[in-house]
This record gives sequence, C-alpha cells and structure tokens, in this order.
Amino acid sequence: MTNLSERFSALGPRERRWLPVGAGVLLLALLIGVGVLPAVHSLRTNPQEQQQADAQLQTLRLLQVRAQDLQARPQLDQTVAIGKLQSSVSLLGGNTVISMGDQRVNLVLRSTPAKAMAEWLARARTEANAVPTEARWVRETQDDEAFWSGTLVMTLPPR
Repeated sequence: MTNLSERFSALGPRERRWLPVGAGVLLLALLIGVGVLPAVHSLRTNPQEQQQADAQLQTLRLLQVRAQDLQARPQLDQTVAIGKLQSSVSLLGGNTVISMGDQRVNLVLRSTPAKAMAEWLARARTEANAVPTEARWVRETQDDEAFWSGTLVMTLPPR
C-alpha cells in the first residue's frame, strides 16, 4: 500500500488529477460491459423468449383472477356440498358409486366416459368446492372413445 501511495505522490499534479478520472472511466466501462451490454444483447437477440415470458405472465394473471374469484365465493356448508355432489353424480352414468365420509367423498368409477368425468370434476370444484386429493384411474379405450375406471377421493369444505 505504501508503494502505491509513494508512486502516486511521485506523479505530477496533472497526472494526480487525471488518474482518479481515468480509473472512474475504466470502472464505468467495466460496469457497462459486464452489467448492461449482456442484458441489452439478450433483449435484442431473444424475442421468442420474451414472447414466451409474456405468455407465461398472461397465464399467471389469468390464474390470479381465477384464484381471486374462488376466494371471493361464499363458503358452502358441507351438507349443501354433499347434496350438490350426490345430485350431480348421475352425470357420470350408472357405473359410478359414491360414498360420503366426514369431509371426504369416495367415488368408484367403472367405464366412466372421460368427457363426462372432466365436466363433473369442473362442476364439483365450482359448485361444491370439492377438491380432488387422490386419484387412481386406469384409462380404457373403446371405439376411439376414452373411459376411466378406478377411484377418486375428494375433500369437502368444513362444516
């Protein structure tokens, strides 16, 4: 350290004035070269990544709106939820058996059409606030149509 201070004091007054300025310019150039230019280069050369990021942001905003909508809905009583589920299970066909527990609903599916199952799950989620917690399904195909067989466990809102 003393060697540097001796060298600095050995410089003329003009060099002493311009040395900190030169060091500052060098530091600024290094900062721009390492910190700013790669980001600018990335923005210029990757418009596809930017479009993907924008699409992800839009998806997240839609999910946020859905979550806020679900949070704003009034809480259902468990007996109302059970009634809605029992009345809607007929949409799945006659091969579905439903049993109710304390806060759980168990469905046993036998060759249930996939389209009907998707509609019923959406309806159970929105109308009865039932949340699927466990699913063990096997996909069957008959005449190019998909069917599900297995079990589904759903959780109901508290009493």
